[in-house]
Amino acid sequence: MDLFQKPAREIILRPQQTKIINECRQAFKKTRRFILKAPCGAGKTVIATWIFKEAIKQNLKCLFVVDRIVLAEHTDLEFEKYGLHCGIIQADNPKYYPNRPVQIGSVQTLNRRGIKQFDFIIIDEAHCISVGHKKLFKANPDSFVLGLTATPYAAGLAKYFDFFIEPIPLKQMIKEKALVPFEIYAPSSPDLKKLRIKAGEYTEKSLSEAYDKYDIIGDVVRTYQKLTPGKKAIVFGVNVAHIKNLNQRFLDAGIKSCQINAYQSDMERSEALNGFLNFDTKVLCSVEVATKGFDCPEVEVVALAVATRSHMKWEQTCGRGFRLFPGKDKCVVLDFGGNCERLGFPDEYYFPELDDGKKKKGKKKDAQEERLPKPCPRCHFLKPVGMSTCPACRFKPDVSKDVEVGAGKLKKLKRKKKKKAAQYSMVEKQSFLNQLNQYAKEHDYKQGKNGVYGWSLYKYKDKFKAMPSNKMKWAGLEPVKKEVHNFLIYLRIKQAYKKDSLTSS
Repeated sequence: MDLFQKPAREIILRPQQTKIINECRQAFKKTRRFILKAPCGAGKTVIATWIFKEAIKQNLKCLFVVDRIVLAEHTDLEFEKYGLHCGIIQADNPKYYPNRPVQIGSVQTLNRRGIKQFDFIIIDEAHCISVGHKKLFKANPDSFVLGLTATPYAAGLAKYFDFFIEPIPLKQMIKEKALVPFEIYAPSSPDLKKLRIKAGEYTEKSLSEAYDKYDIIGDVVRTYQKLTPGKKAIVFGVNVAHIKNLNQRFLDAGIKSCQINAYQSDMERSEALNGFLNFDTKVLCSVEVATKGFDCPEVEVVALAVATRSHMKWEQTCGRGFRLFPGKDKCVVLDFGGNCERLGFPDEYYFPELDDGKKKKGKKKDAQEERLPKPCPRCHFLKPVGMSTCPACRFKPDVSKDVEVGAGKLKKLKRKKKKKAAQYSMVEKQSFLNQLNQYAKEHDYKQGKNGVYGWSLYKYKDKFKAMPSNKMKWAGLEPVKKEVHNFLIYLRIKQAYKKDSLTSS
């Protein structure tokens, strides 16, 4: 035994974590592969440690998969705190102990070294399925696989996991004070009509042209100084050129700032992160490097100097500031891209089931137009798609631009007040019932006579305190909208609280 090794901590599960583990146990009785949807701060690493310790007792060989090797080191340190001694699958790693019952590996390393047999596999950031993950599934067809993510919204996840469970939604975590509450400041009327869309998301080129030129709506630095001066903040930008500009803006204003990007060396990125995590650097500017596997509970401000159509990106970026920290009472989200106006509050998105990966119609034309060759600005040679340096004259354009400030201020967003049952018209009530029927149809609920769903009638009664009028059409259908989604989330949370109270009594 290492004489300098710290004694292992005892795993003391919070009530929310006990609930999560119990629901995972029930889910494994139904399938061998599913996803646990749990927000940041739920303690997924602690939960994984507890599960692995139980698996070891049954002589199961376990694997924890991360999407970057640097996260393998971080995960190993977390496991070690609780006395779970692992091996890291990397030949030159000092922690390479292939005979230990629990192994940690990045999906890239596993892909290169070949996949071995494991009995129990936990996949972190399970929304990022790659070729390595697919090989892992193929090599371990009978293994128990648990995917961990706060945002299981990626296309095609249903090909690899049977379903997802969400024992404790984000809103409930905040209500139970396991995470801090948040406030969102956003422009009153964001104008994004000119942005192009490809594969369901705004293109980087159109975002760069709009945001690096006009710096969204309002001044990022000035807004930070006015609303959240001196607070630890992460600022997300469009691309590397944009975050470099933003970083310089903060430095020019006398605010200690840094930026990280995928093109920096490991040492450069490590120095920047170390200054932000451990010293007095107040602002970290990033594109996406800080959205995954990044843990800094001190962060009180998240600024989005970018627009997105992705619920996954919206929730992940906001979630960087939701963790608890002594003296921290809330997270302030500065939404310069009008994302809340477009996507709703990050704790209100309702996601019914994993995506099956089937292609959506109407996307092909945009994608083809975006993949056209681009002329070199110096010699006008048509460069192949995706190539920045011209192969003819070796010119590489400087994409960095001066950031200009567009007019506009952010205001605090308030949730819309819920209408009382008496305030709904008969037309609105009919629409609500139709949407419930559509939801029931999509989820294959039992259908009664004349196409009527009993489930819908009782959910309607939960909402309006009475059964639908005989003058209404009980079997109508129409697309499910946000209000109905949010109402169903409310019922789920209400039911969860009811179960907890019965258990405690």
